[in-house]
Amino acid sequence: MTKRKGYHHGNLRVGLVAAGLELVRKNGASALTTRACAQWNGVSSSAVFRHFRDRRALLRAVAAEGFAMLARTTAIDDPALTRQDRLLAIGGAYLRFAIEEPNLFRLMYGADALDPADPDPDPDLEAAADPLLAQTAFAAGAEGDMSDARTLLAWSIVHGLAMLTLDNQLEGLVPSDPRERAERLEAILVHALPLFADADNGERKG
Repeated sequence: MTKRKGYHHGNLRVGLVAAGLELVRKNGASALTTRACAQWNGVSSSAVFRHFRDRRALLRAVAAEGFAMLARTTAIDDPALTRQDRLLAIGGAYLRFAIEEPNLFRLMYGADALDPADPDPDPDLEAAADPLLAQTAFAAGAEGDMSDARTLLAWSIVHGLAMLTLDNQLEGLVPSDPRERAERLEAILVHALPLFADADNGERKG
């Protein structure tokens, strides 16, 4: 890892998150330590705790940045798309992100970061994660209701495919090349699209 020197108090928090993001992307969540992030920024380990109370708080900030990256990747701004095409676009982008950023993706949805049963939830992390599910809810025809069965079904299908491929459960069933694998998984998603057909359309256009 390239060490960055000269971070001062005003932007050290940003630097610590950037360090954590690089560590996780390259080596997984276990590589994210307060000490390593401090070294990356050229400061003492104690300086970290002026911005984060512990390692988990830093980990959650990195996860929130991951969700921001995912939100940018899955942002679909085309009102002409049918519900099915919008879901396919969101789902395809979600799968590509998971394949391209496996370590970060695992961190984002791991129990140390986004745990719905956590008695001490992180509001910043939840705020970063919620827009994606809300976008899915609208595309699934649930009018933004994140607890609607259609929302949960759409997310389960896409997230399930993502986790199956990250856990190597699809070896021999889909291509090993990342780009080809993403294309194959997106093609699989097409078979689920009739579940979310536009009410006035009946079937997917094209």
